[in-house]
Amino acid sequence: IRPTFRAQPSTAPSPISADTPSPSSFQPLSSLLTSLLQVRGAKRDTFNPSHRVRKRRHGFLARLRSRTGRMVLKRRRAKGRNTLSH
Repeated sequence: IRPTFRAQPSTAPSPISADTPSPSSFQPLSSLLTSLLQVRGAKRDTFNPSHRVRKRRHGFLARLRSRTGRMVLKRRRAKGRNTLSH
């Protein structure tokens, strides 16, 4: 039989009192803003056009390869679109 551990409610005061400032209040504002940007990710270019990548992802043959792509082509044909895909 292994001994079990039961946590007893502590009545001792916590080592950090309400009068002590939190460690985050010592950091300058610029470092806090930097940490927020790091969490969200850096800004980057999102539009970098490439004909090969566009045709590979959105082209007619790419649409034919998958079930959902064939459904896209079917919907565009039913709607009467002149261009079905790139």
